[in-house]
Amino acid sequence: MFIELDVSGDVPLHEQIAHQIVAGIASGSLKPGKTLPSARKLASALRVKSTVVNKAYNTLMEEGFLQERYDGKLGVLIPAQVEMPRVTEGYLERLTKQLRMLAAEGRARGMTEAEFSKACISIYRSDLTRMGDSLE
Repeated sequence: MFIELDVSGDVPLHEQIAHQIVAGIASGSLKPGKTLPSARKLASALRVKSTVVNKAYNTLMEEGFLQERYDGKLGVLIPAQVEMPRVTEGYLERLTKQLRMLAAEGRARGMTEAEFSKACISIYRSDLTRMGDSLE
């Protein structure tokens, strides 16, 4: 698993890790049943504190993107497709809030509706695949 962190960026490290794991799931490069490295092992590979990875893993478990292993071994794994989280009202509210802020900024910069829509579609179709491919 390869995760690239931007240590000088504005996005907290645990969020970057979580986003890249979700992108890997979305792209299919992280398949159901795959066990992820322990928090300690991944933290060592990323040169961050294990609490950072634990926070990412815990967030993803709370949201349903990861599960604890129940076969007597320690670790977390990607759940089966039928167990993946679905679109919820909370997710739609969060999505709407973020898109509303970005749309307002785009309008203020002179971006047309067509340009904004094209950017969203382009990201949805290609950027997730690119991110997810970097995880293996």
